[in-house]
Amino acid sequence: MANISNAFGTITIPAQMVEEHPQELILLIKLMEKELSRFDYNTILSDDYAQVCADILNATSPHELVLDFTGSGRWAYDNNVHAFFEWLLPENATIDDYSWLVSLFDNKDATLTFSFLDYEQGSEALYRATIQIHPYIHEKRLATKVVYEHSDDIDVTAANLMAYDFYEQAYDRHNAHELIDNAEFMMELTVFIPREFITASFLTAAWEKYVLYVYDDESIFDQVIRDIVAYYHHTHSLNA
Repeated sequence: MANISNAFGTITIPAQMVEEHPQELILLIKLMEKELSRFDYNTILSDDYAQVCADILNATSPHELVLDFTGSGRWAYDNNVHAFFEWLLPENATIDDYSWLVSLFDNKDATLTFSFLDYEQGSEALYRATIQIHPYIHEKRLATKVVYEHSDDIDVTAANLMAYDFYEQAYDRHNAHELIDNAEFMMELTVFIPREFITASFLTAAWEKYVLYVYDDESIFDQVIRDIVAYYHHTHSLNA
């Protein structure tokens, strides 16, 4: 099974689609909620379905529609976007059964624009991306055409992961020294290491040499403690 990334962002739908195809747009959102939220690699709309429908049907002037979403990517969430229309229809469905979907995107400017942040811990991938897509018919099946794509990598640090709301609290080599003030962590760590050996500089050095990665405040009680204890035994065996 592929690693799963965590993404969140917005899907922007042009005003022309909202104005000219409100009923078809509602059907699209309903289909997204039904088909794209059922799997491990999902897209889940955050907005209330009834409220979104009301906003579409009661619009008094043309305006684009912006939907908030969270998603789980197959290695990375951009893979979900690249296969959006392939994953949208139920298995064994034919495009003939979804003629309304073709009508919704009959204008070349009818696109969906995904703007999101995505993080996958195992490969230490953190990036922001904007991807604009449009469907097309390939061998009588609906396929995804990428109209525009841009992404920027972001340094995977505890500070960035907290700033972008992936973690409420996280630690890396830059702030490992702060664990000296984490009473619960210190209580666990002193089971294995005498308290007098644990200093802020010791924690920083242990992280740089043995821990290496970024961990949230729930993960520090497992792998991180094991790594710090291993560093302690290594340094003391060298000094023996």
